[in-house]
Amino acid sequence: MRFGWASHLVLLYAGPSLGSSDIRGLDPALAARYVATADNHFTCLDGSQQIPFARVNDDYCDCADGSDEPGTAACSNGTFYCVNLGHIPGRLSSRRVNDGVCDYDVCCDGSDEWDSGAACPNKCAELGAQHRRAESERRLVQGAGEERLRELIAGAQGLRQTKREELELKRTQLAALEHEFAAAEALKADLEEQQRAREAADTTTLQALTDEYLADIVRLRKQLARELHVLRAQRDALILLLRSVRADHNPEFNDAAVAAAVSEYTKFIDAYPYIEAAALAYADEDSAARAQRELEMDRDNAESDDGSLQACINAVEIADNERRTVHDDIAMFFGWLDALRLGYNQNYHDLAVKAAVVGLADFEKARDREQADLDAQQAEADVKALRERLDIVKPLLSAVVPAEHADESEHADESAPAESDDLDKRVADARSAFWDAQTAKSQLSNEVSNLRELLEEKDLGPHDMYLSLKNECYSLDSGEYTYEVCLLDRAAQIENRNGARQNLGSFTGFGENGVHTVLQYRHGAKCWNGPERSMTVEFECAEEIKLLSVKEPEKCEYHAVMSGPFACALPASEPESALEPESAAEPESEPEHVHIHDEL
Repeated sequence: MRFGWASHLVLLYAGPSLGSSDIRGLDPALAARYVATADNHFTCLDGSQQIPFARVNDDYCDCADGSDEPGTAACSNGTFYCVNLGHIPGRLSSRRVNDGVCDYDVCCDGSDEWDSGAACPNKCAELGAQHRRAESERRLVQGAGEERLRELIAGAQGLRQTKREELELKRTQLAALEHEFAAAEALKADLEEQQRAREAADTTTLQALTDEYLADIVRLRKQLARELHVLRAQRDALILLLRSVRADHNPEFNDAAVAAAVSEYTKFIDAYPYIEAAALAYADEDSAARAQRELEMDRDNAESDDGSLQACINAVEIADNERRTVHDDIAMFFGWLDALRLGYNQNYHDLAVKAAVVGLADFEKARDREQADLDAQQAEADVKALRERLDIVKPLLSAVVPAEHADESEHADESAPAESDDLDKRVADARSAFWDAQTAKSQLSNEVSNLRELLEEKDLGPHDMYLSLKNECYSLDSGEYTYEVCLLDRAAQIENRNGARQNLGSFTGFGENGVHTVLQYRHGAKCWNGPERSMTVEFECAEEIKLLSVKEPEKCEYHAVMSGPFACALPASEPESALEPESAAEPESEPEHVHIHDEL
């Protein structure tokens, strides 16, 4: 029944003179439309129909737009107005009227629960005071942010002019550097052509020397290799004799000659342990195994050394050095053993010492036999003549072989033509000058390009407000990660455990519709089995620029909130073009806030 709940009606009919101020839940802004017509009717706000004025707020929904029930829950699409004296008026969905819930976030006066029985005392004085304090603090923060924004804009004007002047200067420098680069490039090309011509001539000469001398130098190298095989084996034999004396002699005999030999050998092996290790490695080798090992060494040496005249000469000189060293070792070891043989007390029955003495005699016989064979081979190969040929070719070769190869030889001839060295030095200097000019030109060209892009193409926000802080970075440690946002540049996620960085994207532009308080970072590192990482940064007004929070609402899509002056507005009284700070504007009038439940 329409009037079954007469005690609940909130509009008490009193004839045509009834005022709209008596209608519960009515927005004062709509009061003029809630005046009864001459025949006491109310016109729905959407104009769809007229109803008797007495049916306004009768707890029955007549108008399709719900406008006839501003003070009840009868119309689900209606709106209830809370006066909230002492605070900000609010608007609440009619569905929340008399639902037993105190909606203090909207109706601090509790007027929405006028007939539900819920105890909703008026808290507007308390909440209003809290709001005014919060609003005062907000205005202070916003005022400081606006002041900082004015400073940034004012500074940007001067900075842009400075950047323009810097761009013009760098363009002038780049033009001069391009001339220097062209000259350096031409000089390098000319000297390199001279060097190629000389190298072509040297190649011809080198081939002629190789054809004439390489076969003889190879024969000399092979003869030295055969001699080294013999000498190494002799040294190993003496080492094994000395080692057996040191390991097996009877120290109780206290033989001075034995002690001297052992002492000398011990000092040597302590200094050069690898020599004894090499001798031990081949101690049990028979003649066939030794021959096979030496054959493989000869084959490897031939492959590495016999294809190049310079390489073969180097190998000969290395072999000569080793031959002298091994000769010295043999003479030293033989001397220690010979002194032992001549000085040991033969009355002592020391088997290790007597075995070494016998072994030394056997060594001498084998050495003499092997030396005779070597002498015969050298005579047959005419080593003396081969060495004379080596002495002839070395200075000839040093004149044409590049210095880096000639230096491999310990005895490289230092009489190479000064003209060749001078040309090589001039080529090296020209190349260095060319590379320096190229690097400087490339660097300056990049600087010009970046400045030109910054001044002519980049959107730096209204009045260039981002200009002075472009590329400045701000970070936030969230525990597992540190997030870094560089203004108009890039964003990153850094793992605190190991410092690994993930690219969250490069700056691609501002928010939709040119909202300059939102920065978009896109095309970061690709997620595993997911999209490219990206970040959206949203600013809120404050004086200090800080990264406040970072969330990941979707996989690899990050949302960051930053504070800073970029979200602050200049006072409405100040022209948009004004760049210099002015005195503070008058306080704004407190706006009327409309609070609507989230479900609406």
